[in-house]
Amino acid sequence: MTATATPTGRAALNDGAALSTSAVITGVVGLFCWLVAAATLPQAAVGASSAFVSGFMLVAGIAQLNLGLGALRWLPQAGCQTGWIVLRAYLLVASVAAMGAVVFLLMPADAVVLHVGGPALFVVASVCWALFQLQDYMLAALGKAWWVPMFNGTFGIVRVAALPALGIALGALGVLVSWIAPTAVMMIVAIVAITRLSARRTGPSTLPAPQQVLSYLGPTYLATLGTTLLCNSVPLLVVGMHGTAVGATFFVIWTGVNAVDYAINGFVNSLVLRGSRRPEELPAALRTVAVKLLPIVAGGAIVGAVLAPYLLGMFGHAYAAQGTQALRLLLVGMMVRTVVALAVGVRLASGRGLAAAIVQASTTVLVLSAVLLAPDEMGLTGPAIGFLVAQIVVAAAVGPGLFRMVVNK
Repeated sequence: MTATATPTGRAALNDGAALSTSAVITGVVGLFCWLVAAATLPQAAVGASSAFVSGFMLVAGIAQLNLGLGALRWLPQAGCQTGWIVLRAYLLVASVAAMGAVVFLLMPADAVVLHVGGPALFVVASVCWALFQLQDYMLAALGKAWWVPMFNGTFGIVRVAALPALGIALGALGVLVSWIAPTAVMMIVAIVAITRLSARRTGPSTLPAPQQVLSYLGPTYLATLGTTLLCNSVPLLVVGMHGTAVGATFFVIWTGVNAVDYAINGFVNSLVLRGSRRPEELPAALRTVAVKLLPIVAGGAIVGAVLAPYLLGMFGHAYAAQGTQALRLLLVGMMVRTVVALAVGVRLASGRGLAAAIVQASTTVLVLSAVLLAPDEMGLTGPAIGFLVAQIVVAAAVGPGLFRMVVNK
């Protein structure tokens, strides 16, 4: 069946392409920076740095409170209230990130994270990264989705330029500084740009009642929280169970896989935005996105699986020996996860936030359980198998309904 792209579907593809391009840029730059780190630092030092990064990314993700998705849905109709809404969102996310970082440091996990870097740096990193994530959604909601890859591309160039000198001078701490300092600079630049864009918005605002906002963002936040925990807690568990050296290998392959996941979610978030505005066009928008997205993910996964030993070999022999099989399994899992992500997007777009949360929570619980229960002698293959099996189980549950929605006009 040939999917006919409606205006909603085309808009979803355009915004999704922008956000996904940004995710790919961020992922590629991230992998290149870890490649430089692996070439200049011992594997254990890379693992220690990666644990710190996973920690502040976890806190930053939790602090989002799903306000980005709320901005995508309602900020275009905010009119003269746009600036005030953006300001409150920034203040709320920054406050939650700071408090979350302090709470995280009071938990046992701080022993895994603080092998390198101190508590103050961790709090600053958490706040800066939380706001850096939020700005992508704000720019897209303000009609500047293609500014997102421009900002993130500039961020990546600065990181790449700063890392060699900082790594040589500061060691593992230099890896963190090369990440956090450009984040802070680009965050400030984005705030200025978003402030100016918001000031141009005039006219009456059409905003939902607070109860409607809470009823939508509450359940959908649970869904995004599941994704945040999945993306950022698994590397911490691996470091805690297998040590920083093996944790470095897992973080490298997990970073690559997460880049694919973020790219998928770029399309899914755009689908949510367009589908929630015009519910009657949601099936058509889903068909348009699915027909384009599934072959791209499958093709990329196949190429990545074939090249896995060579890609990891660029980081060092130990990385390839420890992670090749795990990377291949995770890439197969990402092919299946595309179905799960689309199913979550459909539920969010149709206002069924709790149903979306159940899908995401099921995936997260299954993956985390598999990681914790995997025998140590399986190495990184155990967590990878757990990820793949979890995606298959959840996709089998949500796939039939999604398929019916795609094929039925």
